[in-house]
Formats: sequence, C-alpha cells, structure tokens
Amino acid sequence: NTGAVNTYRDGLRACVDWFSFTLFHAESVLEVIDLLGLQYYDFQECKTGKHGYSKQLRFGHISILFEGNENMGIHVEMSGQGCREYEQQKLKTWPELITDVLKEGGKFSRIDLAVDDFKGYFRINTLVRKIKEGLCRSKFKDARRIEKLDLNSANSKGNTIYYGSAQSRIQIRMYEKDLEQIGKGFELEDDITIWNRTEIQLRNERADAVARLMLGNTQVGGIVHGILANYITFCKRTSDTNKARWPTAKFWSVFLGNVKPLKLSEVAPDRTIEKTYDWLNRQVTPSLAMIYEAFDQDHDVLFS
Repeated sequence: NTGAVNTYRDGLRACVDWFSFTLFHAESVLEVIDLLGLQYYDFQECKTGKHGYSKQLRFGHISILFEGNENMGIHVEMSGQGCREYEQQKLKTWPELITDVLKEGGKFSRIDLAVDDFKGYFRINTLVRKIKEGLCRSKFKDARRIEKLDLNSANSKGNTIYYGSAQSRIQIRMYEKDLEQIGKGFELEDDITIWNRTEIQLRNERADAVARLMLGNTQVGGIVHGILANYITFCKRTSDTNKARWPTAKFWSVFLGNVKPLKLSEVAPDRTIEKTYDWLNRQVTPSLAMIYEAFDQDHDVLFS
C-alpha cells in the first residue's frame, strides 16, 4: 500500500487526501473531464446523483456531479482513494490542477491534507492522556476521542481524536491508521510497525486559501506545520499558573519541525481483492463495453 516506508523523510510523508471543487461556468461535463485531463470513456454513469445533483459520473473513486439546481454548477469530488487514483494517471500535479481550476473560476469546497507518521513521534493514547491532564492548548473548544472495537475479539481497531466539527471550516483528526487498515482487511507492508495519520480537513474559504498556497508548490509541509502550530500545542507543565506560557513539549516540536519541509508524495492506491474487484467493475468493464460496441461483438462470444 505504501512503497518503501523508510525512504520517506524522517519517517513522514504528506499527501492530498480529499479534493473537491465546483466549476460554475462550465457548459458541459466534457469540459470538466477535459480539465482533469481524463477521457469521457473513463467514466461510468451512476443510477443516482448526490449532494443535490441528479446525475453522477464515476471513474473509480472520482465523481463528477451535474444537473443540480440553478447556479450549482458542476462538482468534482475525489475521496482519498480517488486522489491516489488520479495521481496514478500522471496527468497533472496538484498545483497544475489547482491552477486550471482557478483559471476557470472554480471554487474549492474541500481539501484534506494528510501526514503519515511511520516513525512513531507520538502514540494516540498518549495524546489522549495529555489532553486529559490539561497539557494541550488549542483554538478548538473541545476534542472527541472515539475508539472502534471488534465485538467478537474485543480488540481495538483504532483510536481517533477529532478536533473541531466535521461541518466547520477546519477539522483536525489524528488516528491509528495501521489499526484502521488492518480492521478493513488490508495487509500492511513488512516494514510498517506503526502508522499514525494526522489529517487536516479544510472547507470552503479555508480550502480555497490552502489551494492558493499550494499553487506552484508541491512542498506542503510548511502549510501543515503552520496550521497545526496555530491550532494545537502539546505543552510541558511548569509552576507558572498561566498555561499560555508553558513551553511546547519536545515530542511536538520535533514532529512539527520534521513536518515543515515535507513535499507531496504520490501514494499507490490500496489493492485488496475487494478493491481490485471494485476497480475492475468501474474501470475495466466500461472499457470492455466500448470494445464490444466497436467490434459489434456479443459479450458471451468474447468470453467463450
């Protein structure tokens, strides 16, 4: 799933983990597909739309939503897996795509930036404990900790700390990605002994602002560093009664310092049997359908 983990700088990598935008002046879906650099035959029409749009085209985990209410435009949505699939096409870098979206007057509705930690700068349970001990300063009013449990074995499938609301302009999540992946049936590479993920979810004007910061720049570590340092600080208690003057905990300073120089990584999409079957259905089947039509062949004949 990850490639050689030990090749990442200081055991860290950064990636785009969600990418969605709306084009309000596009006259057709073909214009949007062309902007992405993809082909119409890559996509398969879905039976239903979403987010208020009545129609949807999908290419793997990349969706194009259209025919909504007046002034809704055409919406593009890439989940984390969709971002990986888009990178595999080797069409445009993220700064190049952002540039083209802005040239067309597009607006970004959500961008997620993620940092994967394979070194173990901290443990999620340790962060929970420090929060409970009052050793965290934050612009967020509260944090939520959720643990997923296997009801048969009672084993943990991972802890997640949420800072902020999913509907707000910014939310930060920190969770045990290794346990989450194992819980989904994914196999980790042999050299992965720990995998924590920190995700920054940005919406609307915050997404737009970060998109503009990414223009012509694949080094997103400084952006992530700035956001994390601005919103969350794990600190060391002193005799000073003013918590604002407590020094930053060493582990947090080291983590943020090593995040700062990170460049965007391209991560291979997950490939499990389930994912591959989904990929075959969504990508290969539409392509085969074109072959059938071009050669006027019967489906059973081709597979006989």
